[in-house]
Amino acid sequence: MLIVGTTRHLEDLDRAYSLAEDVEVGAVTAARSGASSTGPVYVLLDGERIDRIDDVDLAPLFRLPEGGGQALAATPEGELLIGESGAHLSRAAPEPGAKLEPVSSFDAVPGRGAWSNPAGTVPDLRTLAVASSGAWFVGVHVGGLWRSDDHGASFRSVIAEEADVHEVAVGPGGRVAVAAAAGLGWSDDGGESWHWTTDGLHASYCRAVAIGGDAIYVSASTGPRTSDGRLYRAAWGGELIPCGDGLPSSFPFNLDSGCVTASNREVAVGTPDGRVFRSGDGGDHFEQVAGEMRPVRVLRFV
Repeated sequence: MLIVGTTRHLEDLDRAYSLAEDVEVGAVTAARSGASSTGPVYVLLDGERIDRIDDVDLAPLFRLPEGGGQALAATPEGELLIGESGAHLSRAAPEPGAKLEPVSSFDAVPGRGAWSNPAGTVPDLRTLAVASSGAWFVGVHVGGLWRSDDHGASFRSVIAEEADVHEVAVGPGGRVAVAAAAGLGWSDDGGESWHWTTDGLHASYCRAVAIGGDAIYVSASTGPRTSDGRLYRAAWGGELIPCGDGLPSSFPFNLDSGCVTASNREVAVGTPDGRVFRSGDGGDHFEQVAGEMRPVRVLRFV
């Protein structure tokens, strides 16, 4: 199932069914009930509301008292992690009326007082991912990538803030990938060591990343206000090449964080001008499957 969230609605694209109207969708995440099976799907709406998708309806769960929600992830233990403006991290049970609990250890990580954000007045916590091992990956714009191996009791830096991480994705067997201003980064050992490349890209500024099977998909452009954004793919650790037929050779904007998703050989990308392109063969060929939507903010296979 391909879920698409835009600036004004939430849609199950496979069933061409609108799950909600007049909402801004900030994040979509699925709990994993096994190695490959998907559990409940949760959404962040209007920066303050957390709902669960129940077939054709939304089940309201709780609200963020201060708003400012930016990212969402589910843990194997059944918790939700919420990234908030100001680079704050909270947790909550996925239950109606659940109370938000700040992750105080993240507010105490070294160096956070020096974090800054060229796009705003405070740093953002714009990307979260939880590995099947239970490791948390927390990306701050601009404050680097942080990992917790003890359910948020402590954190350590795994990528310095200078890399300017925009999105993190996790895969099986300790695989982690990031899209950053410094290019594409990937790790085979859960973020203990990193490889970086811009080889094959027309420019080094990367905004979105997804892992599907043994492949990485990453968007690249000439900068935050680009007129030349493109989508690339690589076999894990291999050479980056442009994605295939059916996509424009270049988009006049960034393919933004959250707007590329992959699952095995399925790949999809959403655009700020309201289009969705989809591939079933690992990015060899794409077909436009939606157009004239509101600007796409996030899409996920669930």
